Order: sequence, then C-alpha cells, then structure tokens
Amino acid sequence: MTTLLTFRDSVKAFCSRYDYIITPILKFILALVLFCNINAQIGYMPILQNKLVVVLLSGICAFLPLEIMAGIGGVMIILNSAKVSLDATLVGLALMLIFYFGYARFSPKTGIIALLVPLCYRLHIIYALPIILGFSVGPAAIIPVIFGVILYYYGISLGELMNLLSASAAAEEEETVQGYQYIMTSLVDNHLMLLIFVVFACVILVTYAIYRASFSNSWIVAFVVGGFLNVVLFLVGGVTSSVEVEIAPIFVGSLVGIVLAVVCQFGKGIVDYQRTELLQFEDDEYYYYVKAIPKLSVAESNKNVKRINSKTHN
Repeated sequence: MTTLLTFRDSVKAFCSRYDYIITPILKFILALVLFCNINAQIGYMPILQNKLVVVLLSGICAFLPLEIMAGIGGVMIILNSAKVSLDATLVGLALMLIFYFGYARFSPKTGIIALLVPLCYRLHIIYALPIILGFSVGPAAIIPVIFGVILYYYGISLGELMNLLSASAAAEEEETVQGYQYIMTSLVDNHLMLLIFVVFACVILVTYAIYRASFSNSWIVAFVVGGFLNVVLFLVGGVTSSVEVEIAPIFVGSLVGIVLAVVCQFGKGIVDYQRTELLQFEDDEYYYYVKAIPKLSVAESNKNVKRINSKTHN
C-alpha cells in the first residue's frame, strides 16, 4: 500500500508541476478520440473525415474549455447528418438545441458527457459509465447521459436511413423515405433506450447517495451496490417490459465500472477510518459536530545524512 500511495503522490505532484503541458495534451487526445468516434459512426462528410482537419480541430480544442469541444462535436454531427437528408439534419439540429437551451447552457462543464456515451458504446464499457458518473459527477450527469444515449441511437438510425435512401435511389423508386419520420419513429419505438434511461438514472442517484453517506467505507458500498443494481434493474426491466436484454455485457460492464471507480477513488484519495476524529465546538447560535477523517498519504521525508569519519591517532 505504501508503494502505491507513494506512486500516486508522485504522479499527482508531477501533474501539478507540469499542468500547463499535460492538460492541453490530454484535451487534444480526448478531442481526437471523440471526433474520430463521430466519424466512425456517422462519417458521411468527406472533409470531416480528413485526418488533417480532425487533428487541426483537436489542436484547437486543446487550448479551449471542454464546452467548446462538445460544441464542435455537435456541429460535426449536424454536418454529417446534412449528407444524409435535410429533414434528418433538422431532427439532429432540434435535438442539439433542446440539449443546449435546456441543460448545457446552465451546466456547460458536464455537456462533454453526451459525447462520451457513444464512445463508451464503441468501447463496450457503456454499462460501467453510470457507476463512475454516480460518484464523480452525481445527479447532474443524468441529463447528458440520457442525451448521449439518444445521440448513439440517432447515429444508428441515421446509418439505416442512409442505406434506405441509397437503396431507393439505386432502384429508381419514386417514393422516397421521409428522414424525420423514420428517425423519430426509431427513437420513440426503441423500448431498450427507454429502459436504459431509467436504469442509468437510478444507478447514478443510488451510487451518489451512498457515496455521500457518512458511514465507514461508504465509497466501496456505493460502487458494489451501484454495480449490483445495474444488473438487477436491467433484468427486471427486461422481463417486465418485454425487452430483450443481453445480461453478459451488462454484468461485465458493471464489474468494469466497479474496478474503474475504485481506481479513480484511489487517485482521488482514500481515507483512514482508524484515525477518525469527532470534533465539537459552538458559537452564539449553534453547536457544531464535525466528523474528520484524514486521507491516506505518504509524507515525503527529507533526510539529512551526516557522515562521521573517526580517525585513530597513534
């Protein structure tokens, strides 16, 4: 444990010292991964698939706030939708405007979560996301997670619409598919997506509530309960709503979420419950009862070594 704590403190000190270099690099990598994921799912506009353009946009985002990165990602989604059909573009634009004016405008820092959701789908760790967000962000993550799930299924519907339009054009059919109707029907009739909304919201809320509790080792209980609840709610929801649910990815994703949450909590700081202190003080109006629990850390010791050479005199 001492070795791990020393390593963690060294990494923290290094990141703090070179924050002006590390932060832009991490933002560049994040933007590059997110933009490449958008192109991989709905990359219909050739200019946005140009590697130089993607790298240039990622380089710009490296020195800008995360909300700008999320905005550029949203613009990329709309532009790619424009290559499919105009009415599909209007649906995508309406979704973006609703999300911006309804949420991102008031909480811009968490808007990037919406773009992380399709990436987690691609990496097959989507079921780990609510556990991690439950303790790291809390209830504020529910809306961007829901919108991110909508974006993912919007991308799937957009791809299916693209194939239908291409097939109609190849067959020279006079009747064309109405994009907005096809996409809206695909989203509204998607019962699995609605089940994901409910389960993810519940897991985030329960994980956050337990994590914030004052009993010992609440963070471990929060992660385990969040992972267990994730599996149980999908099983119960799948049976009651007649939705086909694959339990294996959910179970594995929940385990991954618990492990990643423990790693993140270790990096954030774990506490030493054996050194808990209960403090009491008062002022003119109130009595205050404070429970103080120190974090585990390894203090860097400065050692001064003195060498004494003894000489024997004959």
